[in-house]
Amino acid sequence: MKQPGQFNCPQCGAPFSAADVDAAQNTVTCGSCGHAVPWNSLVRENESPAPLPTPPRHLTVQKEDGKITLTYRHSRFKVLLSLGFALVWGLITLFLLRLSLGPAKTDFALPVFTTFFAVSEAFIIFICVDMLLGKVVVRAEPGRGALFRGIGPLGSTWTFLLPMQADVAVERPGGDGDKYRRISIPQPSGRPFYFSGGISEPDVLEYIALVLRRFRALSLIHIS
Repeated sequence: MKQPGQFNCPQCGAPFSAADVDAAQNTVTCGSCGHAVPWNSLVRENESPAPLPTPPRHLTVQKEDGKITLTYRHSRFKVLLSLGFALVWGLITLFLLRLSLGPAKTDFALPVFTTFFAVSEAFIIFICVDMLLGKVVVRAEPGRGALFRGIGPLGSTWTFLLPMQADVAVERPGGDGDKYRRISIPQPSGRPFYFSGGISEPDVLEYIALVLRRFRALSLIHIS
């Protein structure tokens, strides 16, 4: 991290010194003209991290006022695949329902199978609607973030912190052979914040983790 002497006062241009920094108040006051600015803001404005790479497919990026919003929607292929599966399952359900109302209705096992397929079909339709209209939104600003998952304005929102030294990583809970991946964000409470948001594409999760790392809180320098 840059030291005070590497920054100049935006008011008079004089270089700051370590004695100008008040770590407790997060301010740096110019010894020449007395102009005070937030230390974290000064560091962030003068840092020039490498630009973010091109976002993966199905992920849109919106930047505004030092914040960033990432929006993920499922691919059309996955949506069409799910709809096709729902259609086939629905046809089987209708066939079993017709049998249940016909001469074979006295068969005890048939209504059981029909009920199972009907309940499963309702669940599959819900999944299809979620994939077709649902979205995952990750918002980040310095030191904190939020996760939304839902359909339109309806859904659930979780908030989390982005501590300075947090090791934001994409992990496989079940080991290297596990296809399921999630993002892990250590929290000051000691209990990490985990999420995948239903996102299965590794490149999308890696991109989100990269963005969150850039919004980790900046540390204040300590004056001895």
